[in-house]
Amino acid sequence: MKSRGPRGATRRNALKALAAIPFAGPLARAFAATGAGAAPPKRLVLVMQNNGTQQANFWPDAKLSSPILDSLFTDSTGADNGLRQKVTIVKGMSIPFDANGTNGNQHDMGFARLYTGEKLISMAGGPWGGGPSVDQIIAQDWGVDTLALAVLASDYEPYPKPGFEHRRSFVYLGPAQLKYPLIDPLGVYVKLFSSNDPIGAQQRLQRRQSVLDAVTGNLTEMAGRLGADDGRKLDYHLTAIRAVEQRLAAMLAGSAGACPLTPAPPTDFLAADPQAETTIETYIPDMVDAMIDLASIALGCGLSRIATLQLGYCGGKWGFAWEGINIQFHDYIAHQDTSDQGSSPENTDRIVRANRYYASRIARLATALDAVDEAGGTLLDNTLVVWGNELGRGDHNQSNAPVVLLGLTGQGLPTGGRVIDAGEQVMNRLGCTVLNLMDHPTPGFGDVPDCGVFTGL
Repeated sequence: MKSRGPRGATRRNALKALAAIPFAGPLARAFAATGAGAAPPKRLVLVMQNNGTQQANFWPDAKLSSPILDSLFTDSTGADNGLRQKVTIVKGMSIPFDANGTNGNQHDMGFARLYTGEKLISMAGGPWGGGPSVDQIIAQDWGVDTLALAVLASDYEPYPKPGFEHRRSFVYLGPAQLKYPLIDPLGVYVKLFSSNDPIGAQQRLQRRQSVLDAVTGNLTEMAGRLGADDGRKLDYHLTAIRAVEQRLAAMLAGSAGACPLTPAPPTDFLAADPQAETTIETYIPDMVDAMIDLASIALGCGLSRIATLQLGYCGGKWGFAWEGINIQFHDYIAHQDTSDQGSSPENTDRIVRANRYYASRIARLATALDAVDEAGGTLLDNTLVVWGNELGRGDHNQSNAPVVLLGLTGQGLPTGGRVIDAGEQVMNRLGCTVLNLMDHPTPGFGDVPDCGVFTGL
């Protein structure tokens, strides 16, 4: 596809942005050179954000501008990235309050139900999703596996939080059956590209295994000299390291598909610190970007048609130090947002900064997809990106949970950005809309079998 006028300038900027990603650049150049061919398949990306948004600063004006969403529509220099023409924003989606006999709160209701549409079900009182998530329904339709990714570490609450196994993933294979996300970017890289460079991938993982063995030995030796409280903390760290070792062993035993080019690997975060996936936030921004870039490459290479990205766990407790906040967000910021206009200027500013970060990461994902030419358009034009949120507002308010749909331009979603504001709409319409856009016709979704797609779509 040849680009002309402003669109051409936007495409060139997007290609430059993608090429600037160290391990994505070669693929961007290769894909840009091959824009013609058979009709490309549809793809799907689901993103889950936690803790709601700041209502007064999220919903845009007629030009799709708002303090939060402006970060979705501009690049790192402040220039327009062209995404306004490929977005549909849905206002009015509500998540019904329904613990369904479990000990779940509103975080759990949104996290487990948004993409499954099913009522919560109880396992020992814990709130689990009651059916497969929409990505898994489509994956079964298409006969493909999904690439489930997440960044979950927290300075303030260890992951996984003891007793909260149900919050590890929003992706469900079936009732109370999670598909656990990959949380190590280098592990994802090995999964995707080890067949391209099997010897190098094996060597990288074996070096990491040696480092973990040494750390485990040192910590075990220390355990006998600690008191009860410190001993419990040390046991948690040892458990986390053993989990990493188990994942490494699985990776060393496995292999992956092939991609036309082998990008350079992302940073080995666990080599820098074995707790990078669990209890320190130092690497979160770089890990998020690496996961986004890997998902984009996997979709462009044909290694996956469906990807999911979880930004923190359900009710997550990031501190957002990289945004100048450095306060436990869930308890001391999100929970204090008690009105749509905001509880105080200082608290509102913090929520806006955190949500601008989320918006900018969705922009990174979408512009990377939009930089890849395909027959009739771009990779983004053939992909539906769904940015969802477990809450509407951080104080557990379940109204006006934001929904942003990007891409699939001309294939169910129109060119030209818009906001659909047709009043209250039940959350089941999100799953029904995704299924219908992905050529899986259905009148409803989850526990509302006749809800239909979003009104006004």
